[in-house]
Amino acid sequence: MAKVSVIIPVYNGAATIGRALASVFAQTFTDYEVMVINDGSTDDTAAVLSRYGDRIRVITQPNRGLSAARNAGVRASHGEYLAFLDDDDQWMPEKLARCVPVLDADPGCALAYTLAVKVDAQGELMGSQSQTEGQPDGVESPTMQEMLTRPWNVVPSQFVVRRDVFERCGGFHERFVTSCEALYFLLTAREYGGFRCVPEPLLRKETRPLYPKALEREPECDLFVELVRDRYGASADGLIDGFRRSRVKVLRHLGHILIDEGRPEDARRCLARVLHYEPASPKAYYRYLKTFILPRGARASASTDRPGV
Repeated sequence: MAKVSVIIPVYNGAATIGRALASVFAQTFTDYEVMVINDGSTDDTAAVLSRYGDRIRVITQPNRGLSAARNAGVRASHGEYLAFLDDDDQWMPEKLARCVPVLDADPGCALAYTLAVKVDAQGELMGSQSQTEGQPDGVESPTMQEMLTRPWNVVPSQFVVRRDVFERCGGFHERFVTSCEALYFLLTAREYGGFRCVPEPLLRKETRPLYPKALEREPECDLFVELVRDRYGASADGLIDGFRRSRVKVLRHLGHILIDEGRPEDARRCLARVLHYEPASPKAYYRYLKTFILPRGARASASTDRPGV
């Protein structure tokens, strides 16, 4: 039985899955199995996966989303530890070699995670090497209280988790199809043990265009707030407030980008969602109303109150 089960969900990832798999096969730690879940792809993903023969195990299912695909991969796997990789991400060669010993050395550690660097669709670094993600506010091993105070933005491709912890959590919540599943999973996983950070950027995380993806995720953002409220009550007020502020920042920034691109109708959709989060904000109403006076196709100058990303 392999020590680590590598779980890779893929949907229409024919152009990217090869890079992800190459990064797994380049690992210096070799006691692993690879489960690829073809989640209803309609492109050439199946043909690409067929080239790998018995180096991977492919599970084919109708499209059900990220959470259901990962859960299906876990059910079919056998490893003591579970490592997740999205089809458009890539691990550095030491990813598993750095995480596995952390879990081996501390039975109370539920999950080990690394830092990440952002890359564009061509694999080029975005920003400087020092701009790593995955250790919010410098807290290496967050308490449950700290996780309920602010969003803990670590993506599945960054962490390795014990199978028994994953199973006790019930896996990824399958009502989350495209987003928020990691945020919610990390909260529940923290109930069963501590986290440990491997403070090295061992993941190359591909960043894709924000629109319309960010707006399409909003129903699942509402679901996240609902589930957190139901599970943790008032103790999660800080987390929910921080989560909503982060969504406002993203949607407001995206609205400004779309205005600059001469797309007022698309900008209006994003800024209307900001009003959902900030119904008493005069500035939010002003930004929203401004989209009605910008001619379609016209490019506006940058707003002086634009926040950073």
